[in-house]
Amino acid sequence: MSTNASVYNVKNAIREMALTDDFKTYIVANRESWSTFGKMDSHLYRKKLMDLMAAAKLTADQKLVVYFLFSVVKKKSRVMEGLNGLDDATKSKTWYDPVRTFIATTIVDYNTAAKSAGKFPGTHIPSTNPGLDLLLWRIMTPKESRTIEGFYARTTSVQMANDVAMQEKAKSGYKLYWDEVVKGTKNTATTEESKFREDYYLTSAGDAYKLLDESLKTIEPKNREVGYTEAEIKAWVAEGV
Repeated sequence: MSTNASVYNVKNAIREMALTDDFKTYIVANRESWSTFGKMDSHLYRKKLMDLMAAAKLTADQKLVVYFLFSVVKKKSRVMEGLNGLDDATKSKTWYDPVRTFIATTIVDYNTAAKSAGKFPGTHIPSTNPGLDLLLWRIMTPKESRTIEGFYARTTSVQMANDVAMQEKAKSGYKLYWDEVVKGTKNTATTEESKFREDYYLTSAGDAYKLLDESLKTIEPKNREVGYTEAEIKAWVAEGV
């Protein structure tokens, strides 16, 4: 340690700074934004994704197809394999080429690649709109196979406006996914770990997204202050064909 360290003790260091009224006013006026400063929550990820979709001129139905594909499989590489293997009749759909091009050129598998290339990590697509992810899960799953356990096995279930009991079940599904389903990562970045992390969970649990019906309209909990009960979730899961 430098022998001159005492020159900049707290008292002396503070003397060389100034909290101006202008900067203090700026801080106070922007208080809400400081909670996400330097971070990416689901709302910021959603804005980035929608901006990229708009830049690619995707139509409303093409945007939904992107969400659907990443609700089925979260990894870009596996989505591309699936798209390439579809039958010719599906490849002739009007959404196929624009969606495939968007995913091929704009989506990547990992956060680190997204940051360095200005692209979007496919694994985060479902979490930017949890209600939509869960609705797509319900539509793609045969009615006889849909269960409350299947609902909270979706990691997006922890982002919903659940009551306390339902949130605990959703958390158990979230934890199981990260501890047992995810077996590792091919990403060489050591900053991304494939295991449950309480801080990541708490960020997701801080959301309070709403369920959607098939017209994409929100469904409010019967008691907005409490949130969705297990009975409400079970009834929603059983709806539709």
